[in-house]
Amino acid sequence: MAAHIPGPLYFEQIGATGMPMVFLHSTPDDHRLWLFQTAHFSARFRTLAIDIAGYGRSPSVQKGVSVADQADACWEAVDRIDSGRVIIHGNSMGSAVATAMARRQPDRTAALILSGCGFATPKEVFVRWADRYAKGGLALRYEQLFDHFAPDARNNPYLKHYCDMVVELNNTGSLASIIAMNEALAEPRDAAYYAALTMPTLIITGTKDVIYKGALELQKLIPGCELREIQGAGHAVMIEAPWDYDGYTIEFLAKHGLDQGSQP
Repeated sequence: MAAHIPGPLYFEQIGATGMPMVFLHSTPDDHRLWLFQTAHFSARFRTLAIDIAGYGRSPSVQKGVSVADQADACWEAVDRIDSGRVIIHGNSMGSAVATAMARRQPDRTAALILSGCGFATPKEVFVRWADRYAKGGLALRYEQLFDHFAPDARNNPYLKHYCDMVVELNNTGSLASIIAMNEALAEPRDAAYYAALTMPTLIITGTKDVIYKGALELQKLIPGCELREIQGAGHAVMIEAPWDYDGYTIEFLAKHGLDQGSQP
């Protein structure tokens, strides 16, 4: 059992055949961030959308939890269905967990697809969010969820519905877990950390993401990393422009001999 995580993670699998494709969400979302991708890619892969510990239906974290602990717990979830290689998607917090998973088991990581990510996000950003949640409580989730979208998209009723849907699910340990994970994300990851990622890696970034420039810097640090931009999209590119996100993913996987095509 992973340290600081008292129980197995909740996940939803769609698709019965093919290489597992793992999806890791941002904070304060849950596995439903990937609702388009799990539906789409289940024609090609066994999609595995995980609730990171402390979110959705997964157990709450214990104080002192680290990104590496979350990575271990995610590998435990994967091991429940397959012991081979996997493709890992991660957005924001999920991208941090995804890279930690890849570093811990590089031979099993066939490819990484990262979004909502960047290099050298100031520690103060995460400390500030932890403090805001400590003072404002879970009600802050809706604001943070909505901030993940580009300003021009925030009047879209579909995106408002997504935020409403996510906040309806309340894990009793969510508040403490969100605070703990912001504290964990504040731990710095230097250039050498990313240089160890030698598997095929793609960054899909929205040009209206607040850490867009950080994504460009991160690409330079990961050997052979590719990058695709989605014009006008924010932090949650897979929700705002799933057609672009999925198209870039298929193109990338095909280039590296990993696109299994649709299953009969």
